[in-house]
Amino acid sequence: MARVDLEVTAGVVWLTLNRPAVLNALDRESVRELAARIRELSGREDVRVVVTRGTGRAFCAGSDLRDLAPLSPAEAADAEREHGAAFALLDALPWPTIAMLHGYVLGGGLGLALYHDFRIASAGATFGMPEVELGWTPPWAMGRLVDLVGGASARWLSMSGERLSAAEARAIGLLNDVVEEDQLAARVEALAARLAAMPPEGLRQTKALINRMSPLRAPEWDEAAARAFEECWGKPEARANVRAFLERRR
Repeated sequence: MARVDLEVTAGVVWLTLNRPAVLNALDRESVRELAARIRELSGREDVRVVVTRGTGRAFCAGSDLRDLAPLSPAEAADAEREHGAAFALLDALPWPTIAMLHGYVLGGGLGLALYHDFRIASAGATFGMPEVELGWTPPWAMGRLVDLVGGASARWLSMSGERLSAAEARAIGLLNDVVEEDQLAARVEALAARLAAMPPEGLRQTKALINRMSPLRAPEWDEAAARAFEECWGKPEARANVRAFLERRR
């Protein structure tokens, strides 16, 4: 079964994370599938908008620690670099991108959402970055977080371990809109249709210009985060926390 599904309807690409049994946790195979799906879009003339969503009870609950647990610090950092590079492909797309968020949007799931142009969530969604609690730094997307919400809110979200409701996430600028669960699909479809109907060159040029004006989205910040993650991953406390986390999941 594919970990990431792709369909195109009326100019809208729907990328669907499809690991509902693990809340769409990101392992290396799913990240590679997502990158391959994004690359498939290159040169297509029938695309105007890209939406990423998740099946089941969550958009994405984060990186799959079962996948990372056996790896050395250098290997784990390289795996996380692959995550960041895959999701940065969304920036390179000439079309607007939308993250459709529900349920758990945690850790790497929140990081993935940050690589999109727009984020729309259901009112019941939960947001958080648990990495520091486990003993390491978020290994990518940190520059995008600061770019989006500013330093004070980025510190609170990444360092406090607090979980945010959708309303709280919108209040700090993390989200563009929040709607009731039963309205989420219709809201995203309406925005996607509106964007798809716009002259594409104007959107393309505007996205490219804003990205150029946003130096915190540069690859150097993902690389810096990966190096910090590598330093943390080999520490005894971090490894013990990974083991304890996996034991609880069993």
